[in-house]
Amino acid sequence: MTSVQAQPRNNEGGPRILFFGDPHGDFEPVIAATLRLRPEAIVLLGDLQPRRPLHLVLEAIRPLTEIWFIHGNHDTDSEADYDNLWGSELADRNFHGQVVDIAGYKVAGLGGVFREKVWDPAVPWQDAAFASPEKMLGRGEARSWKEGHGLWRGGVQLRHRSTIFPIDYTRLLKQRAHILVTHEAPGAHRHGFDVLDDLASTLRATLHVHGHQHQDIDYQAEGLRAGDPAVRAFGVDQGSYLAWPLVGTGTAIHRMAAVNGG
Repeated sequence: MTSVQAQPRNNEGGPRILFFGDPHGDFEPVIAATLRLRPEAIVLLGDLQPRRPLHLVLEAIRPLTEIWFIHGNHDTDSEADYDNLWGSELADRNFHGQVVDIAGYKVAGLGGVFREKVWDPAVPWQDAAFASPEKMLGRGEARSWKEGHGLWRGGVQLRHRSTIFPIDYTRLLKQRAHILVTHEAPGAHRHGFDVLDDLASTLRATLHVHGHQHQDIDYQAEGLRAGDPAVRAFGVDQGSYLAWPLVGTGTAIHRMAAVNGG
């Protein structure tokens, strides 16, 4: 399998990207690690739940690094959670369903979670109940669902703003990327999904990073095969980060205590 090639590094002394596990409103460790390590970019792996608009929460590091994120299921727990992300000046840094250039890498993002009402990933995406939010709103079969649950701001329910629809997935199948970032876990995890392994392979990615499960896990080091053997997979816990590219033979995933304690 031939992978696309990353551009040369510009900062040989430090990481190009820091991937952070789900903050759940606590951004102090994110800011501390960024101030210390000065990466070219940071990527937040969902469940941000900032208590103020995200650009205000991260204003101390905005001049120092590029900020990118995908959303998680808890980012639609309340209107405040939603508005503090999608109403932020950083809303356009949510790259769900897109491939973007980050620190010399092409990075694909798939935020949110699978919900069986929309798509049970145990079945092919072609057989999903609703291919897109528009299909959920427009199909006759959805009428009783809409009447029973109501719309939100003229569209699907707030909860389903963090649901993975097949259209989000298939949009990425047509592209190429060095890195895949998801909220959900790959198939090797007991709560993961094989369709994400398929996506990583189709993208020709060599790295897959996820959050959601609140577990630091290096799939290769633990002898867990996460789909295509050419793909290195990591899960990152709340309060942890993965520095990329890996340097030396040290620990791949770092707890924030190590950063704060020097």
